[in-house]
Amino acid sequence: MNLFNYFKLKREYNELLTKYDIADDLPTILERRSWLVSENQVLSENLDKKKALLREYQSLEELSREVSSKREEIALLEEKIEKLKSVLGNLESIDQIRREIEFLEERKKILQGKNVKKYDPSKIIYATYGALSFDEDDNFSFDLAVFIYQGEAKYTNDDDETHKCKEFQSIGGSNWAAYSGYDDEIFESENRSYNACLGSWITFEEVCIAMGSKLYLEKEVTYEEIMEVMSIFDNYNINEVDIVEIIRELANNQKKERKRKR
Repeated sequence: MNLFNYFKLKREYNELLTKYDIADDLPTILERRSWLVSENQVLSENLDKKKALLREYQSLEELSREVSSKREEIALLEEKIEKLKSVLGNLESIDQIRREIEFLEERKKILQGKNVKKYDPSKIIYATYGALSFDEDDNFSFDLAVFIYQGEAKYTNDDDETHKCKEFQSIGGSNWAAYSGYDDEIFESENRSYNACLGSWITFEEVCIAMGSKLYLEKEVTYEEIMEVMSIFDNYNINEVDIVEIIRELANNQKKERKRKR
């Protein structure tokens, strides 16, 4: 073998040794590669998640800034609304005062008119009434009318006892009744004879308060105003529901409504 062939063979031998070394390490290399691929996959997924969280965080941050901005805007609007409410409240008060003035001016014209009958509110009652000496076993029914207090009078009862009574005349003038606080049926007094007995009655003031009217504070009221207040009983059967109970119920409803508005 010449020297050239020797070196050639030596080189081939070394190359083969190198290949075998690689071949011996190949399973380890492949395993390592597989692990690296797997690890890379996990890291990639984690990276994607972190990127997504970052984007979400950035979106939330932007949203938070927007919400904060809107809150500031809302706060400014609420402040403006409160100011407007104050202005509107004043305007409503002014408008209400204007309407009240117009109403009072109209009342003044009516009260100053000729042939306008005027009544003292403190002397007005709404009363159920019937004829004197009725038999309770009969199908008796009461009527409702306005009566005006006329003053006191003396009367003598069946036991010849003298008492004082209060006289009332219906607003139309056709019915006279007296009330003493006793169980007496009063047919006549030192002043006159009576043709009616009072059942249940309530003052003009009590009815006005129950319906939220201030007419009872006036010095004088007209027939039309008295009848307008009386219309509160229109939807009731006075022979089934006592007028005092009606007003008590309406007054309670007024109280509840005032509490609700507070």
